[in-house]
Amino acid sequence: MSVALPPFHPGDAFAITWKVKALRKKAGQTPFWFREPFSGGLEVAYLCDQMVYTGRTRYQRIDIVDTRVHGRMLFLDGIGQSSERDEFIYHEMLVHPALFSHPHPRSALVIGGATGASLREILRHPSIEHVVMADIDGELTDICKHYLPNWHRGSFQDPRLQLVIEDGRRFVESCHESFDCMIIDLSDPIEGGPAMYLFTIEFYDALKRRLNPGGAITFQGEGISPQDLELHARMTNTLRRVFPTVHPYPYTLYSFHRPDAHILATGDPDWSLKAFLERVQETPMPTRYFCPDIAKGMFSLPRYLLEAYETCTDILTDNHLAFEEKPFEERIVHAHL
Repeated sequence: MSVALPPFHPGDAFAITWKVKALRKKAGQTPFWFREPFSGGLEVAYLCDQMVYTGRTRYQRIDIVDTRVHGRMLFLDGIGQSSERDEFIYHEMLVHPALFSHPHPRSALVIGGATGASLREILRHPSIEHVVMADIDGELTDICKHYLPNWHRGSFQDPRLQLVIEDGRRFVESCHESFDCMIIDLSDPIEGGPAMYLFTIEFYDALKRRLNPGGAITFQGEGISPQDLELHARMTNTLRRVFPTVHPYPYTLYSFHRPDAHILATGDPDWSLKAFLERVQETPMPTRYFCPDIAKGMFSLPRYLLEAYETCTDILTDNHLAFEEKPFEERIVHAHL
């Protein structure tokens, strides 16, 4: 039986439905609606049973809710980041293409990735000896450790991990260590948010300097729906200014409500799809989504996306970002005007 959404009227305070009502009903476990404002004048409402955590760190607002459809979900600044029932698709598709692009990866760097799920997937590879994870928000990482155990599954306790609480860009620009693989697992570049300057050519140049020969990097590559693909296309074209081999690849999550893509970049101009597929085939992994059959066609792209790479050619730089997303508080104020 469907449940009707309560009516909204112009001027309704988004924060009332999203926070006050939810917290008021938390003790009794009464179902409530958690609303996520979407770009393009859309809004997604999740029927929830519990507000697990809500709070703010120095850098962002954090909400963890138990939804009926997606299980537990993490929201940062009001934007859904990960859901319990399909996060494995996102993280398997983000991590394994980078590691299988290297013949024998021993070291890895994760920028972001506070849930620990990217760590979980990296540590499945038996050749990995050392992983550094740099995240700016130590409070978020601690909250994820406590409330999202199904994501990290103890990865934060692995002795191969070095956890660094520091701005990812500052860490990359100042460190002297180099890595075989890098996983850039960032939230969206909201204006004024902590990830804003980790989507620019200056940051990509810094990453390349810390990448070992034959190494590979994968990036969370944003949405690729025909209605909202400019950022992805600009990311791809910016990466192509830095790396000789760049391959976007699509995936879809029910909890993201749109098609998305990750992006593989390597400093090796002779990167081989054949060698990549052979490694995937020869290395059994206890994965639920990424597998040899998925890998065979994962770099196939629709024509409209190829056309976008030809038209959205503005390079992302520190001085030319032009992100349209607004800070969370501003989106709350204007959500129903």
